[in-house]
Amino acid sequence: MSTLKNKKLIQIEGEIEKARQDKNWNALTDLIKKYNKLNTDNTVPLELLINSEKYLSEFDYNNALTTLNKAYSIASNNSEVLAYLGIVEYERNDIVKALSYLNRLNNPYNNNNDMILNNRKVGLLIQAFTIKGKCYENQGNQQDAITSYQNVIQITFKYFKNFKTIDKQTKLYIEDSLIRFAVIQKQFGIQISIKHLRSCLSSQIGLSKDTFRVSLTILAHLLLRNVCSASYIPTTLDSSNDNSNTTTSNSKHQQQHQQQQQLFYVPNDETEESILALLYAETVLSAQQQQLQQQQQLQHHLQYSLPSTTTTNTPIAAASTSSLASSPQAFTNGTNGNATNSSSPSTTTTTTTTTGTTNINPESTSHLNHHLNGHSHNLFEEQDPTLIYEDICLAYCRKEQYYPVVENYEKSLALNFSDQHKWVQLALALYSSGKYKRSLFIIEECLSKTPKNITLLLLASKICINHLNQITKAVLFAKQAVSFIDSDDTASLSKAYLLMGIAYGKKAIECKSSHEKNQNLELALISLKKSYEIDPYDYRNSYHLALIYADSRDTPMALKYIHESLELNPYEPSLWSCLALLLSSNKNYELAYRTCNHALSQSPTNVELLLIKAKLELALDDGTQALITYKTIFSYLVSKTLTSNEDIDDSVSLSRNRQSGPSSVVSFDLRSGTTAGDSRSHRSYSINNAEMDSAMRDFEDSPTSPKDLLRTTTNSVGSGANGGNSGSGSGSHGLSSKEVHRNIALWLSLAEAFTQQRMFKDAAQCLAQAESIDNDSADVYYHQGYLLETQDLMGKAIANYHKALTIDSTHTNSSIRLALYYFRENDLLLAENNLTTILRSSDPTSHQAWFQLGLVLKAKGEIERSSDCFKKAIELDSTSPLIPYSQISRFVY
Repeated sequence: MSTLKNKKLIQIEGEIEKARQDKNWNALTDLIKKYNKLNTDNTVPLELLINSEKYLSEFDYNNALTTLNKAYSIASNNSEVLAYLGIVEYERNDIVKALSYLNRLNNPYNNNNDMILNNRKVGLLIQAFTIKGKCYENQGNQQDAITSYQNVIQITFKYFKNFKTIDKQTKLYIEDSLIRFAVIQKQFGIQISIKHLRSCLSSQIGLSKDTFRVSLTILAHLLLRNVCSASYIPTTLDSSNDNSNTTTSNSKHQQQHQQQQQLFYVPNDETEESILALLYAETVLSAQQQQLQQQQQLQHHLQYSLPSTTTTNTPIAAASTSSLASSPQAFTNGTNGNATNSSSPSTTTTTTTTTGTTNINPESTSHLNHHLNGHSHNLFEEQDPTLIYEDICLAYCRKEQYYPVVENYEKSLALNFSDQHKWVQLALALYSSGKYKRSLFIIEECLSKTPKNITLLLLASKICINHLNQITKAVLFAKQAVSFIDSDDTASLSKAYLLMGIAYGKKAIECKSSHEKNQNLELALISLKKSYEIDPYDYRNSYHLALIYADSRDTPMALKYIHESLELNPYEPSLWSCLALLLSSNKNYELAYRTCNHALSQSPTNVELLLIKAKLELALDDGTQALITYKTIFSYLVSKTLTSNEDIDDSVSLSRNRQSGPSSVVSFDLRSGTTAGDSRSHRSYSINNAEMDSAMRDFEDSPTSPKDLLRTTTNSVGSGANGGNSGSGSGSHGLSSKEVHRNIALWLSLAEAFTQQRMFKDAAQCLAQAESIDNDSADVYYHQGYLLETQDLMGKAIANYHKALTIDSTHTNSSIRLALYYFRENDLLLAENNLTTILRSSDPTSHQAWFQLGLVLKAKGEIERSSDCFKKAIELDSTSPLIPYSQISRFVY
């Protein structure tokens, strides 16, 4: 009879265990009555435990605590009673009491105690040790927290032989322990934490989407912010030798890494591994966001498609709730998209969550949500999904890949569209990737919300000056910044005045009227003097002051400030360019040449310095070396890697090169009355024919001969050209405005050198290449006309001069050549009108125009006026540089 009773009792206990696992409270009520009739052992408070589990499922912690205290009075050493008491006290935020119960729990696998063969009890033990670790974390006891999480990991790998049998509630607690263990370990060793995270990601447990994403994000975060290239240990597919620190194992590790790189993609450094991890995490996040969006759309559709009398207890509503609960977002809160209300048990009473073949009771899911989300130490709650994009951007910036940064900030803004900080970061990313127009647009939108943001105002002004040539806007932004900056913020105030001065200086260069030009030069001088007074130790202030004085032809003052600037920063190439041109304006070509060579020893590939050097070599009658210098320039141009992500801004007005013709060293001879380019120049180009032939053979035999340059540079820097016949700037597609201007200037300079050496065929080839880059350039038409004039083809030359003036009515050199033609044709009135228009409106500092006007007036018999013009020409020629000052960089560094 007792044997039969024991069999029935064992059978009922099995049914009770199954009902407890399924949380079938109705069935448990009947089963516990049968159990009480058969059970004579009162040392196990089973009924009290079941009642407490029911209260816990309803988040009724007060009744649960009362019931568990009764159970504790009966069986104070019962592991389930201790575990539940610890959990309840933790939920009641009494960490000390929770630890007093949880510390009495033992890991059955530490000392070979009786093995627990019940999944529910193992799950409860894992939950208890996880909460115990969180309690220690709350108290700042990291070492004991690690021990608790290690117990969870040990129980998991000792008990579960098949990880597919782990129920989802227990699995999430295991994952929580794994991640927390890795996070805490970084305080004791970054490499240990990284190794553990890699092990988690490659383990056979099969992490949930949220845990997988968080693990990848934390791993990338550690790699980016705590590991350098010297301390980085590459990941391997076989981790069997991870614990070996011997020299032999390290060499095997390196060999294995090299072999795997041939078969698989293995990150080479910490940045590559972090990018790989973050891209995986971003893929998971995007899928979760898309799934959540689809669920919200479905819920919205069902809400408006159901009759108004339908309640949430209908099958359709239940199905909708079920679909929401079955997603990964249903197990996390806050940023992970929790679609259910964990504080209301009634919302989940009709829900059944299904993932693969594992069924979870909704009450247990809600209970799990409460545990994972109810305290501030929850990793899922702390982990902001948008941090993935922040770290991706950081990693790409380290690799100097800025356009992917733009794409990631755009994705990040989809999660939080109103985050102005991310809008600013997007603007900076666009700026770094060369998208200046879009960057400025976003900055202007941000300024509409925060108009007193000094940093954005200064950045907007800088973009307008450096890249978009929107000078009026640049001045406006700088003025607004000055009005908002406190007087104590001298650094920002100095920069604002500097930006204003540079903008006015560039505006003066663009002015067609000499009156407007002088006004802007005066405004630039006032702003730059204020900037200099605030911060005299900023080399940019003295440098740009020197440029304004140079534009005003005040060479002594310009030399004074450029020397001050060089004392502050002797490594900036543009400063040496300015000094060389100032020395050339004093006709001190030898010293200017030595200055260029010194600067090129520091910056051997600087285009401005190389161009000035070539001009100086021509001025010093060294045409052979000049050709070699030009060859160097073009070899650098061909080999330079140009970016393909810069805006093609059609509204950009390139700086006019009004003085791009022959400079003062070949300008005119007062005694002979000849002009630039004539063979009767005041400097005799008596270069030895043998030397010139030798130089040209070297030049033509090199990969950068005129013919090869035409082909090579077309492919590398003008790949968009279509023969120069497809409209304005047909060859400039893919190039920034600065690159277009630079490339044209290079070809025109080389053409001018060939023209001066009477090598007309080579000069024509260079001009054809310049035209293929921009067939609507006044400078190109001028040089073509000058080449034709040098060959005595006056009719065609005059036509090209007229084309240049059609494009730019203020083009000084074209007007001078036309005036000279009228003078030769004895049309003195027309010649005088042309020259007077130039000097009164567009370029009153042109010594060539003053000299030609003197010749015209002398021919008319106006000797006194003629003498004044010659004096003015001599005065201006003494301050005229080889290359116009307008070609020196005027950017904000």
